[in-house]
Amino acid sequence: MVGITRADKVLGVLLLLVSVVGIGLNLFIASASGEQTAEIWVEGALYKTVPLKEGFKQEIRIGGDSHYDIIEVQGTKIRVREADCPDKDCIKMGWIDHAPQQIVCLPYRIVIKVISSAPVDIDTILR
Repeated sequence: MVGITRADKVLGVLLLLVSVVGIGLNLFIASASGEQTAEIWVEGALYKTVPLKEGFKQEIRIGGDSHYDIIEVQGTKIRVREADCPDKDCIKMGWIDHAPQQIVCLPYRIVIKVISSAPVDIDTILR
């Protein structure tokens, strides 16, 4: 029976190194490419589109004194900061910053979607 030779070990290390570099490049390219925006939909209609870019800040109030959501944009991320809906699931979702993530407030029919100009594939969704 033949054991593992030195050449087998070198080949294994090289294959592992190539795999790690390939995964790292894929992650870097996916995060650096494409400009992202957030679309805010209210009752099925597009309410507003905001850019998700470094240095951009905005606060958006949707609704009146009751039945309201306050949406906060900070740089490349967006969230529902405050809402008076009963379950507050939209607040619990926290910050989102990658396509195709979204926040949904069912009682007030508000949907916030992150949209990217780069094509989204199944590997990006699974990350």
